[in-house]
Amino acid sequence: MKTFIWSAVAVVFATMASCSSDDSGNGGGAIEKACVSGIIEKGPFVQGSKVLLYELENDLTQTGKSFRTQTSSDLGAFSFTPDKPMQLSSQYVELETSGYFYNEVKGALSSAPITLNAISNVAVRSSVNVNLLTHLEFDRVKRLVREGKDFNAAKKQAERELLACFGITTEIANPEAVSITDNNKNSAILLAISTIMLYDRSEAEFSELIAQFASDFADNGRIDNEHVRNAIKEGEGHAHPSEVITKMKDFYNNKGIAFECDDFSKYVDFNGDGVIDGNDVEGTSIVPENDVVVEEYWASEQDVRSVLMACYTALTSFVNNQVRLENMRTKPAEDERITSHSSQVSSAFSDAYKTINYVNVLLKYSPEVHLRDPYYTESEAMSTEAQARLIRAFVYYNLAMMWGNVPMITVPIVDDTEDYRLPQTQQEEVYQFAYSEICNALKYLPTRYVSEMENKCLFTRVNALMLKAEIELTLNMHSAAAQTLAQIDSQQYQGDLQISNGLVQLSNLQPVIFALAMSEKNVARPIYTNLHLQMFQREANGETLGLETAWKEGNLTDYGYWTALKRLGKAQTVTGCRNYELLFPFYYTELRLNPNMVQNPGYEEED
Repeated sequence: MKTFIWSAVAVVFATMASCSSDDSGNGGGAIEKACVSGIIEKGPFVQGSKVLLYELENDLTQTGKSFRTQTSSDLGAFSFTPDKPMQLSSQYVELETSGYFYNEVKGALSSAPITLNAISNVAVRSSVNVNLLTHLEFDRVKRLVREGKDFNAAKKQAERELLACFGITTEIANPEAVSITDNNKNSAILLAISTIMLYDRSEAEFSELIAQFASDFADNGRIDNEHVRNAIKEGEGHAHPSEVITKMKDFYNNKGIAFECDDFSKYVDFNGDGVIDGNDVEGTSIVPENDVVVEEYWASEQDVRSVLMACYTALTSFVNNQVRLENMRTKPAEDERITSHSSQVSSAFSDAYKTINYVNVLLKYSPEVHLRDPYYTESEAMSTEAQARLIRAFVYYNLAMMWGNVPMITVPIVDDTEDYRLPQTQQEEVYQFAYSEICNALKYLPTRYVSEMENKCLFTRVNALMLKAEIELTLNMHSAAAQTLAQIDSQQYQGDLQISNGLVQLSNLQPVIFALAMSEKNVARPIYTNLHLQMFQREANGETLGLETAWKEGNLTDYGYWTALKRLGKAQTVTGCRNYELLFPFYYTELRLNPNMVQNPGYEEED
């Protein structure tokens, strides 16, 4: 387990440290409380989120007295520290929180606030976390107490019943003592249930679902509402723990924390049969989610543009995960080893096929839109199709470079009822397919970004030429690569492509040929730069002596570095990797779900 960078979360623990864990008695009468603190997590609530503490009677009804504070960090930390101790009529309090939060399924801040509750005995604790577990048990605990149950017994019963609704048979600590960052069984269960409930829902839909769950659960500790049961089953079937963990790591890393979490797949009933056992396997990445696969959707130019931007967004996520995974090879850490169970492997592979499927959908449904929308010209349609093919070619080339033989899909897969158990296509054939796509698309691409195109396209002719040359180098077609690169006049491309609000713009910064937005920040990650052009030219001309060092000295250790080391035959000497590690392993669930796929040599023992 990695060590937390404690200074980055000092505000969370400083407020907790100022509150004694047992500064009050545990009797049934009035108590005095100097401090109550905690963390609000769905994902974490942002700074400034509202927190209310309600005084309760022994029967858990509100007295009408309340205290108010707000979160003091983007990690959801809060603290009630009044000038003088809070005088409470009982040891029981209710917390109500409201705010925006980090959506761990989408990997972005929520677009609307949600409300979460918790109920706790503050006579025995001063740290009270608020999370989805505390919220879902909230009404059930109140109901049991009002029916005569002791508070502690009511809490234990509600917690067992709550986990049983998700097929989880183990026990956990009190939900208000659980945090996503704990890196233990409790945090894994919290993240599993949170992921299941949040699947494919807006914040409004999520709020409605957890309200329906809490209401139905309160009366008998079971879920009888068919809509809620189906929503849970759907969330379980589409849960991708490895992807969620990667997104959570990104969020906490940006906050200065080395986030770790147990693989929570062992707490997900993937097949929805009510029992978590050996038959539960995470769904394949080759069938991604799709919202735009019906023909009725494709009516206007704007529909096509929306899906094209979705292709670029998915491509951005793939490149970020690809670079992260390749950095684990080129900048290995002592405690990081790439295996068939690595979340980074699953995330990169999943994002690749999500991107490909979006492209396949666009290529199937968009060609006829110009016949329905007079503002969408045939030339624009051809340019859009060319961009889509370049995106797909880029992804397939990198898939084959990273994994070798991979399944190749060129038609939309719209749901998991279709047979997607495809055999792997030979690496060389994948390269040739990508190469053919580029050659066919080149003539339909603009030569550069001009005012009427800057918001409509990312891939231009020069981008395509760079990708074409890279594949030619990989195929040992060095003369052809030199000829391709000779068509690029680097002096014409002295601007930096940046993404702002989802749109590409050309600014006069450092020379960059192609860039994509990094996740969560509208900051461009260079893909092909003029330095890449120089490295490719040297390689095409046979000037390879010391070229691997030039890549590193040019600070080109993100996209392209790992593949260049492989092409140059320097990967093992530079990184210390073994021969079989020139390819990455397939994620273990892909192989379980597709018997036509085989694991790359060297990783077979892990599956």
